[in-house]
Amino acid sequence: MKKILFASLVSVIAISCGSNAKETAVNTEVEIAEAPHSDVSVEENLIDTVNAPIIEIENDTYTFGEAKEGEKVRHEYAFTNTGKTPLIISSVNASCGCTTPNYPKQPIKPGETAKIEVVFDTKNQPGMQHKVITMISNAHPSQTIFHLKGEVK
Repeated sequence: MKKILFASLVSVIAISCGSNAKETAVNTEVEIAEAPHSDVSVEENLIDTVNAPIIEIENDTYTFGEAKEGEKVRHEYAFTNTGKTPLIISSVNASCGCTTPNYPKQPIKPGETAKIEVVFDTKNQPGMQHKVITMISNAHPSQTIFHLKGEVK
């Protein structure tokens, strides 16, 4: 009898805690939904989507075919700022340390074309390769992805 009473008590506590958690989650969701615009993400506050720079890429994927292990594969990705304000690149990162990007540090004016140079060191990188290069800027969208593909033999 004590076991049945104990099991019932545990069930009641679990049910009441579960419904309380649901109420808390609902209340939190309502608070978030009713929050003022100051809680909008930092990225959304920093980018004026109407006047933001726009990146137009000639080709975001470069396929180098085959390369001999130990060679360095170089490529430049060209793009144009077709927006209304200067494009400012804050960072360019590659998916691994074997790929080194170099990018313009000065603002790119509307109508100007610029390039990101990428060097892929194939040493100790045999097989099919797909390197991803990510550029972060004040454009909309703020993240631009480039791809470098090929096979190292």
